[in-house]
Amino acid sequence: MRNKFGFMSIVLLLAIGVIGLAALVAAEPLPRTLEKVDPKAPCFRWPATDLDGDGVYDRIDYCPNTPKGCSVDQWGCSTDADGDGVCDDLDRCANTPKGESVDENGCSESQSGTPAPRAVTPPPAPAPPPAPKPAPPAPRSEVERKLVESGTVRLENILFETNSANLLPESERSLNEAGEALSKYPDLIIEIGGHSDTRGAGASNRKLSQARAESVRGYLLDHFSGLRSGNMVAKGYGESQPITRERNAAELQENRRVELKVLNLEVLPGNVKVIQD
Repeated sequence: MRNKFGFMSIVLLLAIGVIGLAALVAAEPLPRTLEKVDPKAPCFRWPATDLDGDGVYDRIDYCPNTPKGCSVDQWGCSTDADGDGVCDDLDRCANTPKGESVDENGCSESQSGTPAPRAVTPPPAPAPPPAPKPAPPAPRSEVERKLVESGTVRLENILFETNSANLLPESERSLNEAGEALSKYPDLIIEIGGHSDTRGAGASNRKLSQARAESVRGYLLDHFSGLRSGNMVAKGYGESQPITRERNAAELQENRRVELKVLNLEVLPGNVKVIQD
């Protein structure tokens, strides 16, 4: 009877020890890094071993002792196309004849005795820099010169019928010169300002100067297809901006004028040499 109880005590102590050990293992946390944890193992995921360092755990590594530098498949085995015992990643002499002994580089004596260098693909040539934008052509007219140098130009000899916005034929030469100059710089935003002398009512003068500015704008857009209607703005100033004291007919004529003004000066080309015929 005493022996029976003694045996049962031993069994009970062993059971308590196994349960305690299992609880201790279960309570043991996994390491913070997954370097030695085999997440696919059915049990005992940690510590996992990979003695040949090929990235495949020994549990499923069918090819132990893989040399360093050889890439492997999911079972830890490298490829060796010519079967010389040196993996393709380290084999510097591919297509070794069957049965010939090779060195650590995978080369036999019949393969010149000197390892053939691996072909290196040269890096792609850098893209050529973009071609610089061609310089704008040099100004050839007085209108273009003033436009480029100051951003403002007064159109000479722009004549209208009396108290009318109808352009006279004598105006065409100056208008064509202006249109040719503006066509070289289609990105410019241009204000066409109409001005009158001080004779007559201010409201009437402002209305007439607006109509005359609109006439000049219409002529330029009709005769020069490269100009953009959205970049051409007509504005009548009337008698609000005189440039003379109107002491004689000539000074009155100077106040009756049409001016072109660039509203986006940053688009104008810089360092442009002016050529005058």
